[in-house]
Amino acid sequence: MAVQEEVTADWMRQPEVLGTAVGIDANGTPALTVYIDRDAASAGEVIRNLPRELRGIGVQVELTDKFRAMARPGSGISHTAIQTPPIQLGTSGGWSKDLANGFCCGGTLGSLIQIGATQYILSNYHVFEADIVPGGNGIVATNGDPIIQPGLIDVNCTASNAQTVGTLVKRSSLPGSNVDCSTAQVVSGMVRTDGAILEIGTISHLTTAAFISQAVKKSGR
Repeated sequence: MAVQEEVTADWMRQPEVLGTAVGIDANGTPALTVYIDRDAASAGEVIRNLPRELRGIGVQVELTDKFRAMARPGSGISHTAIQTPPIQLGTSGGWSKDLANGFCCGGTLGSLIQIGATQYILSNYHVFEADIVPGGNGIVATNGDPIIQPGLIDVNCTASNAQTVGTLVKRSSLPGSNVDCSTAQVVSGMVRTDGAILEIGTISHLTTAAFISQAVKKSGR
């Protein structure tokens, strides 16, 4: 993370560089990942000029499309706006302290799960608790940390512009296992108890047996 902080601003002055991340290489060793625009005419030259390692940390490249915020045409429903509680899921959200190295982040509050009588928001590990070592802001994700809606990236990096809808509950996930998930216990009254998802609605908790649907085509004159 220190290496990422050191080089990101300079590297991203090149339009071909879309972003950086702390990742792992094929051997499971921490590495600095650099995302390069696959459509850029000079992508190859930029990649050749990147160092193979910095201060003992490997540098790996991923070619990718440009990152774009997508919207469903004509839906009229914003997935990044602050909602009136209880909120629907499928919305922007994340760890309230996900701000370091001059950048803030966010992700998606995915779905509602229930363990016993307690309801939780399910999202990705990297959205709720990826900071497990002190980084640019010196803060480590800890049980009980606020999970907000919308995410910091959609409220000008200011947590006070969002609302707390859950509290972090760290479970068995990355990097100790191969599961990229994390949970937050719902703050009472802040999330719809039926787990409704924006533009989808309520997901059934029942399993339906498979069947074949046969369509009949008719024509007339």
